[in-house]
Amino acid sequence: MEKYYYLVITPESFIASHLAPEEFGHYLSVGTKKRLRSQNIFFELDPKKMKEIPVDYINKKLVRYPDGEPKRSVFFGIYRVLEQTPLAALKKLYLVTDDGKVLSLESSKFKEIESVEVHLYQQFNPITTRVASKLLPHEFIRFLTDPKKPVSTPKVFFAELLLNELAIDPNAPLSNLPYPNPDHLRECLLKLHETKGKLTKTVLRFMRGDISYRTIKNGFFIGEKKNYLFYPFPTVAEMESKHFSWWRSALTQHF
Repeated sequence: MEKYYYLVITPESFIASHLAPEEFGHYLSVGTKKRLRSQNIFFELDPKKMKEIPVDYINKKLVRYPDGEPKRSVFFGIYRVLEQTPLAALKKLYLVTDDGKVLSLESSKFKEIESVEVHLYQQFNPITTRVASKLLPHEFIRFLTDPKKPVSTPKVFFAELLLNELAIDPNAPLSNLPYPNPDHLRECLLKLHETKGKLTKTVLRFMRGDISYRTIKNGFFIGEKKNYLFYPFPTVAEMESKHFSWWRSALTQHF
């Protein structure tokens, strides 16, 4: 059977599987008997562009079950695997709803537009801090992956979230943004606006539960120093016309 290689973000791990991305995403979120409910995010990997893969170990473990069922997962890394992954090895990014619907995203060039807007970034790896920042996405990547700084990381993976009018005016109405503790968010944005030279302000120290996909502003970023990949998130119009089933699932809270 064909072998697939994945970098799973939730939680961070390398997994080999007989399952193609759509089936693999469904398996991660609901299991084999649909008794699970969990959101998942993962990349497919190009094994030829990886630095090291334990091929002998995977060949030994990734075999069909006696009844012919495919092997769904073989872990071959669970520690600091993001930093071991060359950006060139990353293929499509997959977002999975908690009932197993899978959306694939292709990387593309990000249009960098200078503005005075404040940005809201949800990090997924290696930490899950939510941060307000005056830095554009590519600047934020350089800021976090600068080894000369006492606080840095080799790579970072995050999404930019919607702030709407709050990006310009911290006193603007929150409208329909579903963020917890909106007064705290507003206070963080005010502090960032008022403090000269301050580039970032922590909003949440760690992510609690799943992310609300409808809060994604433009997409997902993964990078190191001056190199990064951007995976654009479809607009609402594109969701409703091309990915309606996934979008409906993403907007529904399942129990």
